[in-house]
Amino acid sequence: MDLDKYYWQRYRLFSKYDDGVLLDEVSWFSVTPEKIAEHIAERFSCDIVVDAFAGAGGNTIQFARTCKHVLAIENNVERLQLAMHNAS
Repeated sequence: MDLDKYYWQRYRLFSKYDDGVLLDEVSWFSVTPEKIAEHIAERFSCDIVVDAFAGAGGNTIQFARTCKHVLAIENNVERLQLAMHNAS
């Protein structure tokens, strides 16, 4: 898969991309851009939120800034490890 067009948008996806953000091939085109994830998190600010498709952590990271508890669910172990890395 040609990921060039996604790579050029890397700072739109994660503003701190150069700080060690990791993405797999699927995450490049499935992660929510950071500004959109911020907006969603602000709208869903609550005590507990479930991110049923955590992926590489785009939404999960933003939810953690506005909610008291975040439950991140991902069916791909490697992608869940990316999310944990990106959140640290």
